[in-house]
Amino acid sequence: LLLPHRVWKVKFIGESVDDCGGGYSESIAEMCDELQNGSTPLMCLTPNGREESGANRDCFILNPHAKGPTHMNMFRFLGILMGIAIRTGSPLSLNLAEPVWKQLAGMPLTVTDLTEIDKD
Repeated sequence: LLLPHRVWKVKFIGESVDDCGGGYSESIAEMCDELQNGSTPLMCLTPNGREESGANRDCFILNPHAKGPTHMNMFRFLGILMGIAIRTGSPLSLNLAEPVWKQLAGMPLTVTDLTEIDKD
């Protein structure tokens, strides 16, 4: 990649300012927001979040109902976005529950991990 800290360049329509990193950061932040605000079907609140009880109410898990071919393409894009974040050192503002991170890291889940996101 030619830009080690940015993978794409952002140009705001109607503005003559060159992207010095702010537009790139804003585009990443917007994607993370859309992943967590219901704009896409990939993530959902933890069961504790939906029931408004227990711990990790503000965390998200991957939507177990997102199984179709379009969802798989969206998950593939999310994986690419995570890879870009790792490669460029640009953190993603994703509030994923700890069990999701453990699964991404290939670590086994325990019953305690699951009760942290679903007290029932």
